[in-house]
Amino acid sequence: MDKVKLGIIGLGRLGRKHAENIHYKIPNAELTAICSTVQQELDEVGREMDSKYSTTDFMEIIDNEDLDGIVVASTSQQHCRMVCAAAEAGRKYVYVEKPLGMTIAEIDQIKTAVEGNPGMAVQVGYNRRFDKSVRAAKKKLDEGYIGTPIQVRMINRDMAGMEEFILKFSPTSGGLVMDMLTHDYDCARWFVGSEAKTVYGIGDVFVYEGLRELNDIDNCNILVTFENGVMGQFETSRNCSYGYHVETEIYGSEGCIRLGTLPTKDRVTYMNIDGVTTKSVEWFFEYWEPTFLAEMQHYVDCVIENRQPLVTMEDGYRAVEWACAATTAVRDRTTVEL
Repeated sequence: MDKVKLGIIGLGRLGRKHAENIHYKIPNAELTAICSTVQQELDEVGREMDSKYSTTDFMEIIDNEDLDGIVVASTSQQHCRMVCAAAEAGRKYVYVEKPLGMTIAEIDQIKTAVEGNPGMAVQVGYNRRFDKSVRAAKKKLDEGYIGTPIQVRMINRDMAGMEEFILKFSPTSGGLVMDMLTHDYDCARWFVGSEAKTVYGIGDVFVYEGLRELNDIDNCNILVTFENGVMGQFETSRNCSYGYHVETEIYGSEGCIRLGTLPTKDRVTYMNIDGVTTKSVEWFFEYWEPTFLAEMQHYVDCVIENRQPLVTMEDGYRAVEWACAATTAVRDRTTVEL
């Protein structure tokens, strides 16, 4: 095929980014069809990117035989019904944003539907695996650079000052653990090559008081024991005063690898009478922008080459399975076995 014809469902903050990457930056792909329940989004993207089909009904995208692949970038609560509908319609190539589903029942339903459509390839949007630094660290780990892995530690902090957005977003997000920490868990299990065995957590509302009524939190810490004995620490916050901060450390018997120790925006250092400072990255779009393009290019290449992606349905399943256990562990301040 000359170009992979893609249809996208959902044109919100991340869906719009995927649409732009497909249209402007991936030469072997075409943004053929767009879907949103927000007419203004359809009008703006349709006018700017000149898509052939435009609809408010996601089933028109799924049933469109002119499409080679489907990108699901809707709200998390819709992922299950859309992926299952694609599987039942016999679609072979689907990219879906994380999380794959919101509950164990949903991911079980998706797994059954996908297995009932032999040859179906589902890529889940854990974009960190496509970061050059993350991939370089993984290569070093696999080569034995740090010896036997002992501990993996993750920090994941969103920029402060977004309380209004967080309160609006929380009811459909699945909560802090599901929304933010499945990225960390997916990376950690990929690094150490093992699934979680037990999980323990604590967390609370420290800044955004409105989250209490929504049964959500803004800060938490989670301890994980992996099946191969590696220890994991996951810390997350929604109110980082200095910007967006993602940090990883993998410590082993013969060394250590660190990523993102300082969340610097660029390589500029400012020095005056007040001291020495650097500016911090402000938002996850800015920090991870190259990975969104890389993961979508990977998806397109998998369609062309008829192969399974780096991040599969099974990876998405394991992340949600862990998040459900971790959410219970944080809520009850107890240890949960997987």
